[in-house]
Amino acid sequence: MPALIERIVIGYGSESGNARGLTQRLLHLLGVQPYELAVQDLNTLNLDTLTKQDLLIIVCSSFGDGEPPGNADRFMDQLSQQEHLTDQPYAIFGLGDTAYPTFCGFTKSLDAMLLQKQAKPWINRVDADTDFEGFFDTWCATLAAVLNGDRRAGTTLQLQVTAYGEHAAWPARVISRTRLNATAPYAWQVRLDIEGSGIKYRAGDNLYVLAQNDGQLLAQIGQWFGREDAHALLATKELRQLSKALLREVARASQHEVLKNLLKVSHRKDLETYLYGKDILDVLDDFCEPQQLTLEALAEWLPDVLPRAYSIASHDNSGYVDLCIREVAYEMAGRSRSGTATGHLAGSPPDVRVFARSNPRFHLPRQVEHPLVLIGTGTGIAPLIALLEQVEQQNNPVQTCLIFGDRRRASDFLYQARLENWQEKGVLDEVITAFSRDTDTRYYVQDAMFDHGAYLWTLLGQGAHLYLCGNKSNLERAIDKAMVNIAMTFGQLSEEDAQTFATELSASDRVHKELY
Repeated sequence: MPALIERIVIGYGSESGNARGLTQRLLHLLGVQPYELAVQDLNTLNLDTLTKQDLLIIVCSSFGDGEPPGNADRFMDQLSQQEHLTDQPYAIFGLGDTAYPTFCGFTKSLDAMLLQKQAKPWINRVDADTDFEGFFDTWCATLAAVLNGDRRAGTTLQLQVTAYGEHAAWPARVISRTRLNATAPYAWQVRLDIEGSGIKYRAGDNLYVLAQNDGQLLAQIGQWFGREDAHALLATKELRQLSKALLREVARASQHEVLKNLLKVSHRKDLETYLYGKDILDVLDDFCEPQQLTLEALAEWLPDVLPRAYSIASHDNSGYVDLCIREVAYEMAGRSRSGTATGHLAGSPPDVRVFARSNPRFHLPRQVEHPLVLIGTGTGIAPLIALLEQVEQQNNPVQTCLIFGDRRRASDFLYQARLENWQEKGVLDEVITAFSRDTDTRYYVQDAMFDHGAYLWTLLGQGAHLYLCGNKSNLERAIDKAMVNIAMTFGQLSEEDAQTFATELSASDRVHKELY
């Protein structure tokens, strides 16, 4: 086999630089060193110069609706004009983002066209998501094996991320629900079965849940309209997150002056206050009569159920994914309410439709070489658990500190046993807690940070990265202020210099925030 190939021709198409970077790494592989190497962007590569002793390797990204990068947009035209490329050896490593509707569309089209021209794939096409490092390592090892004579390694390789999304979600079976605290509102770890889905994720990524609407709410809307088919018409519609566009339609139908007044730009805050905790049935009760609109009209105005995003609480497992959720359950206007997704997950559904999205801003680097300060409140601990799981799996001896806040230590110390186990094993060096209701004076994570300011300042001086997850309105400003106070008190900086330090810390990508 090696004697059949004399030259490796690498054509790349790169928009953000990832494909170009992988191409440079490819050139340094030991397995390709014995061969003559030629590297060009795809727009420059001339297919007429190829022979059957050339292995054509394409490393290319796609974006948008399967669009090619700017330095590859003419290559498909050149390829389509070829009469044939019979038995031309080739391999494609495609990069894409499953958030786009046509994932890896350009490289899939290239592969189809090459097959049409009777070219011969020596390695099955790779469709890699934004988290492509693991795929690339596997593909490089396969390339080396193929060049060394093992053709089967290339024809059996299967590295294709399935592009799940709102309209193509995976039905994940609930494996287990574990209650994490002792008093309501309860927090739960929910483990979902994704075996066989092909869903890939890592610590820091998000899982989107497409929940089913509450049957009781659907029945109550049906009673309001006097219709028994409300469940069929509204089961997949968004009943909780109400847009101004929807409310305008309701106001046109009802001509209710209070609702029309609430929709004025000057009354934005009043509208937010009114909508807090309410659903579409509240709006109908407050501003409409059944004869003023039809169920069909409402179904047309309502969008499909919006996906609910959750930070994943596990790391890189092909069989399951963990979530950490807080139940939303309350009484309002004589009706029991529950969160659309949390009520669904905490109930007993046969399965939950889900899809994952990469979240690079909250990833750990491939090789962590700096201390980690992980700050979370309540169920905001979820992605921090995943990051610690990654540190444990990589057996990485970095210094780690977790700062966790909730209401009471006795009832709300989420994942306490697991954290203590990680401390015993040396995965987690320090756990700092702030339980706000355990004393007469409220005590929050920003207070705990300042109380341990000397320790945290030392970690920052060693290049620590901060990972912060929790409620945006309660946490972001408080942590920013705590960082400034620590810099002033323990770093002996002036207020102006401390502000500059905190700003530069964020600007240098050492502060990673996942706020909701």
